[in-house]
Amino acid sequence: MSAVAGAAPCPACGAGAEGRFCAQCGAPLASASTCRACGSSLAPGALYCSDCGQAVATRPAKGPSARLPWILSGVTLAAFSVIIALLVQRQSRPRVGDMLPTGNLPGADAGGAGSASGAAGMPSLEELAAMGPRAAADRLFERAMTEHEGGDIDRAQQFISMGLQAYGAVPAEEMDADGRFHIGLLQLLMGDADAAAASAAATLSGEPDHLLALILAARVADFRQNAAAAAEYRRRVRAVVEAAGGVPDRPEYESHRRIIDRELEGSGS
Repeated sequence: MSAVAGAAPCPACGAGAEGRFCAQCGAPLASASTCRACGSSLAPGALYCSDCGQAVATRPAKGPSARLPWILSGVTLAAFSVIIALLVQRQSRPRVGDMLPTGNLPGADAGGAGSASGAAGMPSLEELAAMGPRAAADRLFERAMTEHEGGDIDRAQQFISMGLQAYGAVPAEEMDADGRFHIGLLQLLMGDADAAAASAAATLSGEPDHLLALILAARVADFRQNAAAAAEYRRRVRAVVEAAGGVPDRPEYESHRRIIDRELEGSGS
């Protein structure tokens, strides 16, 4: 039996009820219209007595939809904090040489393809706010790599952590081999070779000749000081390129062409 709409609240469960007993919990309703503490008449739907302040009913619990505005506000604030962090750190930094897990970033040098990876290519506040989860995660990856390549390890760690969290929020249907390559490099920089190996394997299980996944696997082997495994992965990289008559025309290969070229030159590690 449902609660009676517009009736006085049950003193026990708060459901609208009339008659002598509550249809929801069975509590007696004889005192529902008067305060049990002072005997004053109660207004319909009252939660407290207007004369003595005694609680006469319980407020119904709010459902998840009632908390939604607060949840959304928290998410928005977190995203805004990330955007502000990105914009505050826009100053470019000089490169200080090669580092094992990352290699050279595409476009890090003047005139390189993909120069948007540099700090000068960071988007405006409005552009970042309009990005989807994957695009924002990719920008955090680029920023982390730029800082690490520039030698600012402390700042890089901040962006690495934010980048991994951002990729964790990317919908599964938006994740691809390029995204897993980014995640794997960030995981290597965090010292988690096992996680990075899993990121490479996730791509290689479906595309055993994917260049970026092979390169990531080689760098995991470097991290583990397994020279034989690293050499075998790099041999496979060269074999794929030779069989195709050059680096295949894929967007993710073009984005990371400098990394691929350095592997082919034998200086990727």
